[in-house]
Amino acid sequence: MGGRGAYTEGKQQSYVYETVGKVDGVKVLVPINTTLSHSMPAEAHSSSSYIILDKKHGEFRQYREFNDNHLPTFEVGYHFESGLSENGKNVFHIHEFSKPGIDNRQKSRLMTPEEISKYKKYFKGVTQQQIDDYLSLYYRRRKN
Repeated sequence: MGGRGAYTEGKQQSYVYETVGKVDGVKVLVPINTTLSHSMPAEAHSSSSYIILDKKHGEFRQYREFNDNHLPTFEVGYHFESGLSENGKNVFHIHEFSKPGIDNRQKSRLMTPEEISKYKKYFKGVTQQQIDDYLSLYYRRRKN
């Protein structure tokens, strides 16, 4: 995959990611240069979705879906998220897009228990205890 998945002036850029496996049929990407950030591709030309794992622990970090025009439309994350995380801990959250395209990504929100059930199949390396801890946070916040 080229520079964050994009084509520049009609020319394929150097590869930035490599596929290291699949989780439930979705390609798992890692940066070729491990000093780079965890950024997801801004466009996708070979798949309709991708997963990025946390570099340190190898557990699920992010899942992003793309439309037929290769633009992002939906994203699930499990990492520190300003405004949602407590005590610097990872939190399950969703970014929706007002319309396709990386510039249209909306502010994050907590995942619902139903969304956790739907996307849990992609949570490689995430334990049931981590999910339960998140759900406890979710229900505490819903009470307030």
